[in-house]
Amino acid sequence: MREAIVEQAVTTYFNRQFPKFSTSQQCGVQFGVKQGIADVILHQPIRDETGYFVAIAECKRLPLPIPRAQARAQLKGYMSATNTQYGVLAVGTDPGNWEFCENKYNNWFVEINQEDFERGIENWKPVSARTSHWWKRIALFLGVLFIVSILSLLLLWPDPPEPIVYITETGRKYHTYNCDFLKQNAHGKFAIYLDEAERNYDPCRICSPHRTEKSR
Repeated sequence: MREAIVEQAVTTYFNRQFPKFSTSQQCGVQFGVKQGIADVILHQPIRDETGYFVAIAECKRLPLPIPRAQARAQLKGYMSATNTQYGVLAVGTDPGNWEFCENKYNNWFVEINQEDFERGIENWKPVSARTSHWWKRIALFLGVLFIVSILSLLLLWPDPPEPIVYITETGRKYHTYNCDFLKQNAHGKFAIYLDEAERNYDPCRICSPHRTEKSR
């Protein structure tokens, strides 16, 4: 069996199953400075030219002339170089014996069955649209994460320390720490919270602690 027969079988399958797309055989694929030839390409036509690649088929005759792992590597190399989402390793002309795979993102390849392959191509979108959707999901996730982080900080943020003022043993007024009256006329001073001082003492007219401490 010649590989050209396998290529024709894949082309017939693509044309019958996916009529809204176009197929091309023996397409050049650039690998850096080197160029390879992809056997069959399913692509989106753009102004009568080859558009976005939808699927690439690597065609091999029976018996398989190279190890199957090497044939898979060839297919994935073409898919990676062109950022193509779907691939087929067609060994022989029977689709029941072909292998189907999907390039998820960043060359993460997974094996899929023929039904998932066909359903995926029916719902296929250009890579720009798929990437845009992917970035929207990441942006949404980051936005939610940011909001949750801010709310967590607000909930866990400690309350500001309660203002401290000072009283003397015999006086009936409360003062700030640097009050001139407290320095000149008291031998000892004691710290208490402002809310307690406001309930039991009067504010000093010199340092006005009820205004000074609350403004901090």
